[in-house]
Amino acid sequence: LDCNDEYPPRKNGDSWDVGNCTTAMCTNGTITTMPTVCPTVQQPICANGRRVSRIYDDNGCCFHNECECVCDVWGGSHYLTFDGKSYDFNKNCSYYLVKEIIAKYNLTIIVNHDCDSSDSTFCPMALTVAYKSFTVVLTQLMSSGISTNVVFVNQKRIYPPYKNSDLHITSTDVIITLELQDISTKIVYSGSSLSIDLPYSLFGGNTEGQCGTCDNSQANECRSPNGQVGSCSDTAGLWQVPDTPCVTPTVQPTPRTTSEAPSSTQPACKPAICDLLTSSLFAPCHTVVPRGPFVTSCVSDVCNGSSNSCSSLEAYATECANKGVCVDWRNATNGLCEPKCPSNKVYVACGPSVEPTCNDRYNEQFQAEASTNYTKEGCFCPHGTTLFNTVYDTCVTSCGCVGPDGKPKQLGDTWTSDCQTCVCDKDSMSIQCEPVQCQSVQSPNCSEPGQQLVNNTVNCCTTQSCAPSGAGETTTPSESLMPGPCQECYCSPQMDPVTKLNIITCTPVVCNTNCSAVSSLTGHANSHNTFITVTKKKRASSHHIAQANLSNWDLM
Repeated sequence: LDCNDEYPPRKNGDSWDVGNCTTAMCTNGTITTMPTVCPTVQQPICANGRRVSRIYDDNGCCFHNECECVCDVWGGSHYLTFDGKSYDFNKNCSYYLVKEIIAKYNLTIIVNHDCDSSDSTFCPMALTVAYKSFTVVLTQLMSSGISTNVVFVNQKRIYPPYKNSDLHITSTDVIITLELQDISTKIVYSGSSLSIDLPYSLFGGNTEGQCGTCDNSQANECRSPNGQVGSCSDTAGLWQVPDTPCVTPTVQPTPRTTSEAPSSTQPACKPAICDLLTSSLFAPCHTVVPRGPFVTSCVSDVCNGSSNSCSSLEAYATECANKGVCVDWRNATNGLCEPKCPSNKVYVACGPSVEPTCNDRYNEQFQAEASTNYTKEGCFCPHGTTLFNTVYDTCVTSCGCVGPDGKPKQLGDTWTSDCQTCVCDKDSMSIQCEPVQCQSVQSPNCSEPGQQLVNNTVNCCTTQSCAPSGAGETTTPSESLMPGPCQECYCSPQMDPVTKLNIITCTPVVCNTNCSAVSSLTGHANSHNTFITVTKKKRASSHHIAQANLSNWDLM
């Protein structure tokens, strides 16, 4: 009655998945197939007001519904927890946003204000994500008056996109997205806001920190480290990371006072910019992401004179984009929330998550994976130009050549490198080099007493010149150290820094024309026109020649 002909053999009554959403069963030795039967799906009500997410099983046939666990922080002080509780907290220390109650995946997320020591007014919100053996820091640096998003992985700056077996990071200059694919976690950072999206199936009931407990219940959302439930604003300060300093920014944020009743003599504050969140502009997102907390924080910021009047709209638009709803909203703010991009780039509301570059291998690797990702706002190269690469962030009109410094070279550009003249050839679109051509120059005549020929190399070309010999003279190994004719020399104590040999110092021989004794020895008695050539046969043992001994010299 068993199905022994099947591999592996099956017992009577066994059932198994054969793919394509089909289940096979062994019945009295016969194999029958039928469509896979999925269990009844429950429809939960999500405490945070978000849509239910449909999560498919590994075989892709059956699914179950889960409530999303998304935590948002924006404007430096506004918090929205996993289960939809909003509160304000604006102390500038390092705090745990997310911790696991029972460590399963080694995930910890910390928020702090990364203040610049040279400018205390620049304190961007920084995010530190510790996962497995990696520490990822998402923060900002100030460059030419514009704040720039930067990413560090294990203290080394990287230029997104970046990928390894555990991390996948993309960036559009405005928004950085960090995905931990093994645990289906997405973290989105934009300097003024951040979003943390955890899967309920992995983290349900096992998180604590300023983002609350991901368990689809607001009753126990705001807990202190000892497990006591209290006010979110009160318990938030208890999640400070031990042994971390606190900073006090020069400009203190204005405290939120929306709970106070408006004065009867003052009209109610109704900022027009906040009405955009409830207008038809954002209507496609209203059923995807609840707008209530963002409207409240927007009104509070504007009516209390905060400088973060755009942060609530930015945060809501980012959350909408994370769920596949892109809204081009900045033009509707009459320039109040105009984006800041580098001078060589332009703003795009719904741009690609990975911008193509001149590197085809790069494009094949990262753009193929990003094709299914949602569009995001960012700063991109203008139409008709291409991003050269992500490190130099340069937009080029044509993808020509790469210079020896790694920077782009346009077609027709020439340069000199390693004594070679190179050109970015227009026809082959490749680098062609040839040795630097040097002009032929005749060597000078250095026959005068006390002179010697020396080599000089300038711009890869060698020329020769006459230079006086002496202790201050420096020569290269290829240059002669032999003394010239009619010179009296000694080995000085100074050492040549190139050859590591002592320097020979020479002075011209002074001829005595009135020397009758020498003349008689040579058989030439004319004392008025006698010239003596002295040739050294034996090297003096001392550093200088004190006196000449005639037995050691030839008189010619």
